[in-house]
Amino acid sequence: MPVSVVTFSVQQGSDGHRIAQLVGQKLGFPYYDAEIVSQAAAIAGVSPETVAAAERWPTFIERMLERLALTTVVSEGVMPAPPSTHPSTLMMTSSDYRQIIEQVVTNLAERGNCVIVGHAGQVILKKRPSVFKVLVSGSVERRANRIAEEQNVGAKEALAYVKDSDNQRFAFFKHVYGVDWLDSSLYDISLNTDEVDSEACVSSVMAGIEKTA
Repeated sequence: MPVSVVTFSVQQGSDGHRIAQLVGQKLGFPYYDAEIVSQAAAIAGVSPETVAAAERWPTFIERMLERLALTTVVSEGVMPAPPSTHPSTLMMTSSDYRQIIEQVVTNLAERGNCVIVGHAGQVILKKRPSVFKVLVSGSVERRANRIAEEQNVGAKEALAYVKDSDNQRFAFFKHVYGVDWLDSSLYDISLNTDEVDSEACVSSVMAGIEKTA
């Protein structure tokens, strides 16, 4: 079956977003990343920032505050009737927002002919045929150097950012989906951009897609 959806999981600083955009251009597929959050936010009736926060594993304090807020609203009967277009908006949790994100990703896949970056696409669509799953990674040092250069920040700041991003992604996928997001078995192809440039990575992805088809 021809590939109609390409998912990308990208480590920060690996140049994976650029690779995904180039693959989308070659295939003639639209590229979806922040648009997924925007669509989910519109459905939930909240800000994109609220939905985006659901895609990271919260700290213990954040989880406790969310539970406390929900319990207080329900037990004290202070919640007004929500708008009919967004039922129970004020009672929604991070898990609820993630379910909406998953539905947006699934809907995009059903329509087909798209490139989906992030948002656990490789897990959500793992059993769907015609999906080609790509991982773009690299060493911490190389990725930090790339970010420092591209964003004009200090080396220590870039390194801390990369490590924090990696830790957040690991915790999120472990607790929410029970997987190691860097496990190569989740993907059809894994690319390391330490020594391979973007064009070569794009060629590898295109060759894999053509072979699958």
